[in-house]
Amino acid sequence: MKRFRWPAAGHRPDTAEATSPRRGWSLRRRLLLAVMGTSVGLWLTSLAIVVGVAWFATSDVFDDALEEGSRLVLQLAPQGEAAAGAFPGLRPGRGDALRLRMYYQLVAPDGRVLLRGEDTPATAFRPRAQHEETATVRVEGEFWRVHVRPGPGGVTAQVAQPMEERLELLEEMAENLAWPALALLALLGLLSWLLIRRLLRPLEDTALRIDAKSPHDLTPVQAPDPPRELQPILAALNALLARLAAALDGERRFTADAAHELRTPLAALRMRVQLIERELKLPDTHLRQLRADLDRCTALVEGLLALARLEPQVEPLAREAVDLEALLDGLDLQAQAPGVQVERDLVVPRLRAAPALLASALRNLVDNAVRYGREGGRVRIESARLPQGGTRLAVRDDGTGVPTAQRARLGERFFRVLGTGQTGNGLGLSIVARIAALHGASLRFEDGLDGRGLSVVLDFPPD
Repeated sequence: MKRFRWPAAGHRPDTAEATSPRRGWSLRRRLLLAVMGTSVGLWLTSLAIVVGVAWFATSDVFDDALEEGSRLVLQLAPQGEAAAGAFPGLRPGRGDALRLRMYYQLVAPDGRVLLRGEDTPATAFRPRAQHEETATVRVEGEFWRVHVRPGPGGVTAQVAQPMEERLELLEEMAENLAWPALALLALLGLLSWLLIRRLLRPLEDTALRIDAKSPHDLTPVQAPDPPRELQPILAALNALLARLAAALDGERRFTADAAHELRTPLAALRMRVQLIERELKLPDTHLRQLRADLDRCTALVEGLLALARLEPQVEPLAREAVDLEALLDGLDLQAQAPGVQVERDLVVPRLRAAPALLASALRNLVDNAVRYGREGGRVRIESARLPQGGTRLAVRDDGTGVPTAQRARLGERFFRVLGTGQTGNGLGLSIVARIAALHGASLRFEDGLDGRGLSVVLDFPPD
């Protein structure tokens, strides 16, 4: 059966590691750009429509004013054909209709300008006009909007406005519309950002709930009132977690059942080896090696059983204040380490932990320190208060130690440092790493006593 491997105990892959080197695109940013891009496009289109409608509407109003002005000019002018000097006292001023000036001319049938207003061009707007009309003409390099009204004797009254002034008024109107529209557009952008952020919050909350999952918590992801678009994703994810939980549970049951079933035949086989040794009544090297191999297999089975019991642990541990001195006395470590001096330096006498698990961790650590230490060496068990709170528990020896390059693998299952000359199954530190993870403690390795050997350090968090 293919084995599924989780990260080492106590290690959670960092989010930056999971997403690097490519961060991906942002849904929130794309939604905001889509909303704002569409809004700006519609805003520009609506502004163009408003300006166009205003242009045509005001042009009609201005053209009506020109028509009315031409009628007034004919009413004030003398009847019949007029000469240029026939109106020595008539100086009509410039009108002001809708903030735009109007310029007038009286034009003879032959195209001569008989009378004109102040600043009005000397050239006739429409020299040969014979009927009433409104048109746009170019006079003296400038565009004019002119209305022509025929009068008695072929004289025409022509009243005009510069197109430039009309455009200036239109630009002023557009500017007056633009600033409020820009303010509303900025407000729309802010509101869109806030609303998109709020509407996407269920995705962020669901991501946090998924990130809180661990190899030992494969329960379904619960999201209160998820949006309809998120429900299929949650359903697929929860189905995957259920299948994974079933696979891991089956693997754990297989390991536990196999280890449990192996204990009885191994014990029977060891007893038979002892009976054979007694019957021979002579020391036999092969039988001693066989008994050592059986002891190793038994230890392996016990380690697998311990890991199988620890793996499904999901509920919080039942912790209590453990008296470290009493715990170590109960383990009888000196009997476990004959020929090795076991020292204690317990600055912190008590530690909140699960007593059985803490005892198992200390037993494995001392056993490793004695096994891989030197004959007649020292093993010291320490406890100290951490500066940031919490308790440090360490087991140090003065043996041959472990190369720095291999220390990162010490918590892996079945990993053993080669060349030590000692038997083992590589599960002791794996059990310690799992117990540390269950307590929320960090596990690290450093140099041992007197700059040699190995130290296994457990930093427990504050209570």
